Amino acid sequence: MSTPSLAQLFLVFLKIGSTAFGGNVALVAAVRHELCTRRGWLHEEALLDSTTLGNLLPGPLAVNVVTALGFRMRKLPGALVCMAGVLLPALVLVCALSEWYFRYGSNAHITVVFNSLLPAVAAVITATAWQLFQKNATTWLQRGMVVLAAAALFFSRSFLTTLLVIAAAGMIGGLFMRKAGNSAPPPRPKRNHGPILFAASLAAVALVVWLIGFSGKAALVKQLGLTFGSISITLFGGGYVFVPVIRDLVVGELQWVTNREFFDGIAIGQVTPGPIMISAAFIGWKQAGLWGALVSTAGIFLPPASIMLIATQFTERLRGNAIVEAVFRGVRPAVIGMIAASIFFILRSGPLTWQAAFIFVLVLWLSLRTKISQAVLVPASGLLGWLLYTLLP
Repeated sequence: MSTPSLAQLFLVFLKIGSTAFGGNVALVAAVRHELCTRRGWLHEEALLDSTTLGNLLPGPLAVNVVTALGFRMRKLPGALVCMAGVLLPALVLVCALSEWYFRYGSNAHITVVFNSLLPAVAAVITATAWQLFQKNATTWLQRGMVVLAAAALFFSRSFLTTLLVIAAAGMIGGLFMRKAGNSAPPPRPKRNHGPILFAASLAAVALVVWLIGFSGKAALVKQLGLTFGSISITLFGGGYVFVPVIRDLVVGELQWVTNREFFDGIAIGQVTPGPIMISAAFIGWKQAGLWGALVSTAGIFLPPASIMLIATQFTERLRGNAIVEAVFRGVRPAVIGMIAASIFFILRSGPLTWQAAFIFVLVLWLSLRTKISQAVLVPASGLLGWLLYTLLP
């Protein structure tokens, strides 16, 4: 495995953040394509293990995984660079669309494009799940675990179900998937980055507070940061789980946006690349402009990412232990099943039309049979869908 420079990491994740439409699982699929398949910077096992950890911890899954992978490759600077790269395009687009929205109102063309992106995203995830299945589910036991995990998540999308699936898969791996004669050396002692993370977090908070002092809405901006920061570390299960809780708070209790504005903001988060919870910037923009958007984004992503980094350090110290390796060997097929289960829910988020079916089949075939980048396939499907819905309704 080659080690990329910080500049390379930033540019690659800037590309991912600019083209990975569809939320958490789609972004993870794009990361696999760019880092594991195209560039060979990471093993797929590292991606699956970080996805497992991200499913167990609070906050948006995709950004947590990106942060952990950046830390694996280039420690704390890599984590910060990867997070910044993947969030920047979505943040810029959401701010621009928010300004347009609050000036001119919603646009029907956004809905048409979003309805075209969903089947393409589902097709990309289907191809990713199939490729992961072929490489990582090599025994009948592992294949059965993929199917059972997908079925469990299909019938119940709760965090408790996710936790039970991962726990059961880990137990099966620990009992039945130990490799005979495993003589992996113990991991080398690593420097404890906890104090560095803590100091960096304090410095970042101090800088933000100082900069907010230049804003005419300093008190409101601080409230935005505290509100989204506290939400981010108390919710588990990914972006869509956050939606009803955030709605109750920002629509009902705080009355920062109306119910229509809130769901339009969620739609903007969906139609832009990157994680869905970038929608927090939409709410921040309405309340306090650019500062509100920046602080709301920092609040929803930074606290859980810090927790993810600490947890990643802990799990890295366990590498080389035969039992731990067997547990992860059991969990990986379950994670593939969980990825597969998301396909149905993404397709169900949009209308089931012949245009959607055509886009799904076309993108799936191109993903499996050609080397066309997902960064091209998904945006192109938005244009194709717009043409199909407009010319052949």
